Amino acid sequence: MIAHALPFQLELLEAAAIRAVVERELGSLRALDEADWPLRVIVHVVAGNIPALAAVPIAFGLLAKQATIVKPASGDPLFPDLFHCSLRSMDPELARAVAIVEWRGGAAGIEDVVFDAADVVVAMGGAVTMASLQSRLGSKLRAFGPRLSFALVGKECLQSLEEANRWACALAYDVSVWDQRGCLSPQIAYVERGAPVEVAEFAAMVGDALQRFSTELPPRRLTLAEQVAVRLFRAEAEWQDGVRLLASQGDLSWTVTVEPRPSFTPTPQHRCLRVQPIAHVEEILPVVAEHRAWLEAAGLAVGPQRWADTANALQESGVHWVTTLGTMQRPTLEWRPGGRDRIKDWL
Repeated sequence: MIAHALPFQLELLEAAAIRAVVERELGSLRALDEADWPLRVIVHVVAGNIPALAAVPIAFGLLAKQATIVKPASGDPLFPDLFHCSLRSMDPELARAVAIVEWRGGAAGIEDVVFDAADVVVAMGGAVTMASLQSRLGSKLRAFGPRLSFALVGKECLQSLEEANRWACALAYDVSVWDQRGCLSPQIAYVERGAPVEVAEFAAMVGDALQRFSTELPPRRLTLAEQVAVRLFRAEAEWQDGVRLLASQGDLSWTVTVEPRPSFTPTPQHRCLRVQPIAHVEEILPVVAEHRAWLEAAGLAVGPQRWADTANALQESGVHWVTTLGTMQRPTLEWRPGGRDRIKDWL
């Protein structure tokens, strides 16, 4: 998985894309050279749900001429230091603006020193961690908490078995990469009824594709708590009226539930997907808008004649990144995580 997907985190950092971010948020590159440009100490508390999340904040911290301290996550202790080593090998002077400082979360002594020295703390992580930091840091904190993404499949993409299978593979791929541990991973798929390929048949295709990806991109080993969560997800599906359960045999590699009506309920991740039928695309807009605070991305499989209107409607409902299904795990720097600026928000 790392060999396959690690490049996705780094290919974002192209010169043209970085230039576009600066121009979008600051007006021009010249803004970086103004005499009164703010020079600050910015601490990044990086999440460990997927590897290499430290690359972008390190790069943008250097770009914005900020002294950057990075706290690696326990789930990804290696990448920040390796990335910093690469910087040192290329430009030791530039690399001195970055410090990788490892400590155990909640260790009061070192956190007091580091957080007191910081002008801004940018933190990614779970709701409990974000709430704790918010109470401690107040306006100094820029918090990026948990988010939920979903897929939307129009009936025009289910007109034949071949076409439906292509989109089922795209959905299964987006679910499989990083085992749904990222905020761009779809946990729910809303599928329009009324096509020659029915919703349940499409769900079975997704299950077949997930089985293939479990060999090509093997899932990580689950902790006991994670295994219990997946088993509970499966057990609840078996006991609910009108819910059909599709799952890998003999292990917990993947799980798909086909549910009778649309809702906005997360899964335990680990390649667990809810497939829910809808009458038409517009039906889902009020459902997701109700949960605006949790929305991040939507993967679309709709015809070109509906793409622009559907994407606009989703963005108005609070979705921050709309992309073609199958490309959810490869965003560009046009994506604004949480709807917030990538540089200006720190300054």
